[in-house]
Amino acid sequence: MTHDLLMGALSLSPALAAPPRLDVLMLSGFLMAFAQVVFFISRRHSRDMSIGLLLTSVGLAVYSVMAGVWPLAMVQVALGISAGLRVTRRFRSLRRRRLAGVRSTASSGSTPASDQRWLPESRMSRMFGPPGSIN
Repeated sequence: MTHDLLMGALSLSPALAAPPRLDVLMLSGFLMAFAQVVFFISRRHSRDMSIGLLLTSVGLAVYSVMAGVWPLAMVQVALGISAGLRVTRRFRSLRRRRLAGVRSTASSGSTPASDQRWLPESRMSRMFGPPGSIN
C-alpha cells in the first residue's frame, strides 16, 4: 500500500518546467553596451573606433527606446552626436590637409620653414632630432 501511495505521489508531481528562452533583445543590448565601452576607451586611437562608437550609440538608443528607458536613449543620442561630430571633424581635417598640400605645391611663394612648422612630429624626432641629424 505504501508503494502505491509513493507511486501515486510521484505521478501527481508537476512536470519539469522547460528552461527559459533566451531574451535576444536583452542579449543584444548587453553586447552593444560592452562594445560601446571598448570603442569609447579606444575612440582617440583611430577613426574606425569613433565610427564604432557612433554605430553602437545609435544601436543602444534604439534598444533603449524599445525597452522604454528614455533617459538612456537621450544619453545615447548625445553620445552619438558627439561621436558623429568627431568622425566628420577628422574627415574635414584630412580634406583640409590635402587641399593645403595641393595649394602649397601650386604656390611657390610659401616658405618651407613656415610649412614645416605645422607638420606633425613624432616622439622619436622630438627626442633624437629629425632623421639624418647627428645629436
